[in-house]
Amino acid sequence: MDTITGNQQMTDNWWSIYLITFIVFIIMFVIQRYSYLIDRQINRLESKNGKWTGKPWPLLSGLLTGILIFLFGVFLPDDLSVNPAQWRWPEIVIAILGGVIITRLLIESLQHFGKKFAFIRFLIWLILSIGYCVAGVLMGFLLASLLAIAIVIYFIFFWKKKLTIK
Repeated sequence: MDTITGNQQMTDNWWSIYLITFIVFIIMFVIQRYSYLIDRQINRLESKNGKWTGKPWPLLSGLLTGILIFLFGVFLPDDLSVNPAQWRWPEIVIAILGGVIITRLLIESLQHFGKKFAFIRFLIWLILSIGYCVAGVLMGFLLASLLAIAIVIYFIFFWKKKLTIK
């Protein structure tokens, strides 16, 4: 009788993280492509004749913040700390960048919509930006993996001749 159960998680497979990342990228593309519809719908709810639609800069900013978090996590010798009392310059840079994104998003929402609808727009874009930040960390992982594969291929094809014994 076998006492070991075979419950293999999806994250135990080496290819599943790449599949999840690819699916996340497709979802990110679709969201970014149709993000202007958020502002158009809020214009309709507000019964405003204005056709102002914002650009998807919060999404791209969240993505770049996620890549920055990944790069700091990989290339800095110490771990990134969540506790503000132990922050050094990388955590401060990430906090300032996040604060600037949130402040600019709030100001843009208040300028173009009323207080009620600005808060709704702010929350929607903030949630999407946080999702893009997480996707940026995944993107950094994928870029690092592709760089490692490229280095291995370069080593195999171009350095093979130099390593042969004559």
